[in-house]
Amino acid sequence: MITDERSGQYIFWTKGGHSFMVSNTGEFSRTILGSHFKHNNFSSFVRQLNMYGFHKTNRTPRSTRANAENQEWEFSHPKFIQGRMDLIEEIKRRNVEPN
Repeated sequence: MITDERSGQYIFWTKGGHSFMVSNTGEFSRTILGSHFKHNNFSSFVRQLNMYGFHKTNRTPRSTRANAENQEWEFSHPKFIQGRMDLIEEIKRRNVEPN
């Protein structure tokens, strides 16, 4: 998804290649998520990333967060680095511990 030219305006690597950005979360959800997952819900996408140890930062100023079209989110994981496909198999889903 991140290397697909068709989705480049919505999801792309940051300059250093150690994180990626998702912009215009509303349009990203409508046009990109549904073609890669069984859903097009951005919150579910974020939840899945969290379960695999990704960290998120909302780069959108608080005053404009109500509008999904303006939102920009950055995600990072120490093993998800641009050009390092060899590290991807080390990204594992976290175990959910019972209460």
